[in-house]
Amino acid sequence: MKIVITGAGGGHFYPLMAVVERMHKEAFIQKIVQPDVYFFSDKPYDEKALFAQQIKFIQVPAGKLRVYASLATITDLFRTLYGMFVAVIKLYSLYPDAVFAKGGYASFPTLFAARLLSIPVIVHESDTVPGRTTKWAGHFASRIALSYPEAAPFYPKSNTALTGQPIRDALLPPEGFDRKGLSRERPCVLVIGGSQGSRNLNEAVVRILPELLNKYDVVHQAGEVNKEEMKKLTDSILKEHPFRDHYFMDGFIDMAIFYPKTDFVITRAGSMMFEIALWQIPMLVVPIPETISRDQRSNAYAMAGRGVASVLEENNLAPTIMLTEIGRVMENKENYEKMSEAGKQFENSRHAATTIARELIKIGLSH
Repeated sequence: MKIVITGAGGGHFYPLMAVVERMHKEAFIQKIVQPDVYFFSDKPYDEKALFAQQIKFIQVPAGKLRVYASLATITDLFRTLYGMFVAVIKLYSLYPDAVFAKGGYASFPTLFAARLLSIPVIVHESDTVPGRTTKWAGHFASRIALSYPEAAPFYPKSNTALTGQPIRDALLPPEGFDRKGLSRERPCVLVIGGSQGSRNLNEAVVRILPELLNKYDVVHQAGEVNKEEMKKLTDSILKEHPFRDHYFMDGFIDMAIFYPKTDFVITRAGSMMFEIALWQIPMLVVPIPETISRDQRSNAYAMAGRGVASVLEENNLAPTIMLTEIGRVMENKENYEKMSEAGKQFENSRHAATTIARELIKIGLSH
């Protein structure tokens, strides 16, 4: 059996890895030959993760069609057209039994080729408002999996299911996990600016960092691009601070280490919110503005509506407002426990990767 996976960016890549991880386990349980898995995308993103899951990378050019004005969109359009041609050739030579797509610009050429070659497709949509690629693919996909019920009206009812968000095993809390409120004298605040980091969020956190450290330990994923700049800046600001050793910053952080030790998260409104909610950690969400991202604001308010998050718009990132929002949760036991308890409603995400993996194997065996 041959399975192709496709998608772009960390928010798509790691859920793909979660599904492949479960697919290998399901193949073992069902006593069938392990599938050969191929990752079709513009770049490998994380070669170690691909190697660990025995996934072969096949490069397919793709260009990003931005929601904001940019001359780069013109060159990216030609790159996408060329990628469609490359994808048809490479997918035809491989001719897999199924394609699993997480969306994003890099998945479009492969999905186009799969439709042309009548190869069964499963797509997963992580956002409340579907991306253009997954929305288009929903017209011909065999199965459509959703993280949010808000996305359901955009797809046919007959082959759409609310599965939750695929999460890798290493990032899942133990079965029956139940957070019992703040357990340490100095709670830990985790700051996540997305897989690439966020300059605006980093700068906002730096402005309140000295005051935050008076009460909390702070762990900060600043992004690899911002790492050196942030180190110089924070070293200078915290030079004489009595709790400077309670601040840890790196470009990329292994969340499997820190989720069990974290009491509060400041984050963007990406798919990591499902991991945070499953760990029952209250969060302050700062969505990317709608002029840049069409989905983050609606994702953030969907999480707030479920009681696991509070939302702070980027244009309101004043130090006093940010500190007030953090204190409103962290210094009020009733608020904290209520938000933490609300995370239990996301239990379906624990099994999302298994549900999709089983369906991929089922379609692959019948193809």
